[in-house]
Amino acid sequence: MNFQDYEAIDFACDESFQRYCREEHEADIAFWAEWARQHPGKTAVLEEARQLVALLSARQGGRVEQLKHLRDGLTQYERLQHALEGSLPALPEEPTPVNRYHYIRYAAAVIGGAVILAAGGYFFSRQQRAARMSSEMAAATVISAGDEPRKSVILPDGSALVLRKNSRVELAEGFNRVNRDLTLTGEAFFDVVKDVHRPFMVHTSAFDIKVLGTVFNVSAYTGHPLMEASLFRGSVEITCAQGPAQKIVLQPNQKLTIAGTATGKTTAAPVLKVLPLDADPVNHKAREIAWVRNRLEIENEPLADIAGKLEKWYGIRIAFADDAVKQYRYSGTFESETVLKALDALQLSYPFNFKMVNDTIIISK
Repeated sequence: MNFQDYEAIDFACDESFQRYCREEHEADIAFWAEWARQHPGKTAVLEEARQLVALLSARQGGRVEQLKHLRDGLTQYERLQHALEGSLPALPEEPTPVNRYHYIRYAAAVIGGAVILAAGGYFFSRQQRAARMSSEMAAATVISAGDEPRKSVILPDGSALVLRKNSRVELAEGFNRVNRDLTLTGEAFFDVVKDVHRPFMVHTSAFDIKVLGTVFNVSAYTGHPLMEASLFRGSVEITCAQGPAQKIVLQPNQKLTIAGTATGKTTAAPVLKVLPLDADPVNHKAREIAWVRNRLEIENEPLADIAGKLEKWYGIRIAFADDAVKQYRYSGTFESETVLKALDALQLSYPFNFKMVNDTIIISK
């Protein structure tokens, strides 16, 4: 089969590609990982397809019906286009292969059951929630994971982070008003909202990271001989404490390691290395975020039960303002997503509202 002619929607409709995205079959994982490596020109299309599969995986009801819903939605769209042009063809059993790349956002809305929630709606709604969170978040500027394996935090600017056990962040005074600076001790996974006018700054004892909008992980434990920053999407600029004149820009799938002493202070001549991420040879996932990547599987479950799982998974409190929304049912697979992205994916399937009040997510109709 000639996959080079495939558009994103064609990949998303391929059951083998879906299994690869959901990591359900080793042969499919190996095949598509190798195919992607041999065809770098299809990287953007494959990423679009993975996003669409993720949307399918978070849809209401069971997964068996999802592919049919997607194909039906595309067929209906094509029939509508023909009708507008004055000719309505007979309904085919399967949609004929066409260039559907520009239909993806429409199809995503159709299969989710809410046409107004297009793919770009996630970013818009995230910015809206950020404004609410800014006024509703508690005044405390120090956030600690304590003994929890993972603690999810939604910052006032709408950025999300996951703190590892015994890690903490301290927000600078005026965070989200005059700056977006914080200091990290320990380890955290960040998904940062883009703001070109106010860079997001992460300070550690060994280096500072300047971010515009990206996904990355930072390990900066006091007393540990090795600190590192790992980039997964976007770009970051790193300035080392003992060499502020030197700027190191990381590209996706790279990390910076800094060797220090057992006291947590870097050496007089710290050893800096830019390395590729350490991929697991079996599942091809980056080992740098294995601590945050355990899979959460949901299969046709009510939102009330899902909320309980999300509370344990992300280390964040979830409450309901309406009883009716508790009965909405969903299926999905979540791995490295933040709690915001998990809820946004569920929203696309069967809409509901949520907001952050202090340290609790409130869900309503």
